[in-house]
Amino acid sequence: RKVNSLYGMAEFSYNELLFLNATLRNDWFSTLSSANRSILYPAVTGSFVFSEAVENLPSWFSFGKLRAGYAEVGSDTDVAPYANNLFYRINNNLFPNPGGALQPVGIINTSTVPNANLRPMSISEFEIGLEMRFLDSRIGVDVTYYDKLTTDQILQAQISDASGYQTQLINVGESKNSGIEFLINLVPVSGSSFHWDFTFNGSYNTTEVIKLTSDEPNTQITVGQGQYDGELRHVVGLPMGQLFGFGYLRNDQGQQVFDPNSGRPLRTAEQIRYGSAIPVWVGGFTNSFNYKNFDLSFLIDFKLGHKLISGTNFNAWRHGLHKATLGGREAGFVIGDGVNPNGEKNIAESPVRAYYETVRSLRIQEPFVYNAGFWKLRQVTLGYNFTDMLPADFFIKSARLSLVANNVLMLKKWVDNIDPESFGFSSDNLMGLEAHGIPTTRSMGFNLNIGF
Repeated sequence: RKVNSLYGMAEFSYNELLFLNATLRNDWFSTLSSANRSILYPAVTGSFVFSEAVENLPSWFSFGKLRAGYAEVGSDTDVAPYANNLFYRINNNLFPNPGGALQPVGIINTSTVPNANLRPMSISEFEIGLEMRFLDSRIGVDVTYYDKLTTDQILQAQISDASGYQTQLINVGESKNSGIEFLINLVPVSGSSFHWDFTFNGSYNTTEVIKLTSDEPNTQITVGQGQYDGELRHVVGLPMGQLFGFGYLRNDQGQQVFDPNSGRPLRTAEQIRYGSAIPVWVGGFTNSFNYKNFDLSFLIDFKLGHKLISGTNFNAWRHGLHKATLGGREAGFVIGDGVNPNGEKNIAESPVRAYYETVRSLRIQEPFVYNAGFWKLRQVTLGYNFTDMLPADFFIKSARLSLVANNVLMLKKWVDNIDPESFGFSSDNLMGLEAHGIPTTRSMGFNLNIGF
């Protein structure tokens, strides 16, 4: 894999008030065909420091700047080398079994349909921002609005296994991200021996799939499937990364419907959409305290507004290891709360094991869809600066020791038994489809910084 590039930039400024930066870049990607591998993308940003241009500003107004920018970027994303060509390999079974049929020597060496017509992904983004500081920079606010359009994103879309393949590399038409990023910095206390600094950095982001493949009138594509049948899809007109799975069958009144003979839950005919796996709110709060030579800081971060399907809880449920499966164990059977297909109250008794194993036999995901949001105490740092203790003529000029703890505490979550971040899969086409992820760990250590 190789990328060749040409890059140029220019910078202009006027009287410390107006600033303009411009860049131009062209990339050539070896992973794409010679007809499609080149892409040219520009960028231009400008800013106006209005606090320098306006006279007689109030003394409490320290700084003000407006900025705007437009940029484009291209990429071949994660396309593997030679993925646009079809290759074969030699089958290990070169000789037939006695009396058996001859085995083919050459077979296709991939489960993904190659695509020689892949184009580079292209992203164009416009943003405008405002930065202000007050009271000798003890209060700072930085707000940015952005609007980003992604074209020709390269994804592996699922196809019918009858084709001999499982996925196909395609260019997805258009998707949009827009939102607000904000940074707030406060210095509530600043004295000779004690200093307190507070920073909040967050964002609100919305996504939308505008168009999928350009050559077909597709309204949705499946880009990933979890270990227990939940799916991740892109659907035109909806936020990206929609989670789908089968649910419990319900009547028009919302009552759950059960099999009148077995007493087991019935399943919807089609998979249900449960929401996006992409968080809407992302951010964190940092507090830093300094007292003489001591310093203490801690970070609380969060992700909110998205969903996940938990394979861990699915598996625990079907094996009777989930707390929710305790019901009916003393009696030896479960009578589901709902109706039969005729609308009559369900009275059929279902053996406990058969009742809870229904989620596996019918591939039902509904009980395992959770709010994936969380609040975490992400990091705590406690340090001491030993520099004042060093002799003036000592060869070590500064020394600082810090104790650091990471992933300290889960403050709030809405999914039981797992950490919402402990996914068994890390690729983008499986986000929100949790399955037996390794439990997250808390780490503790120290940093020693020495200057000479």
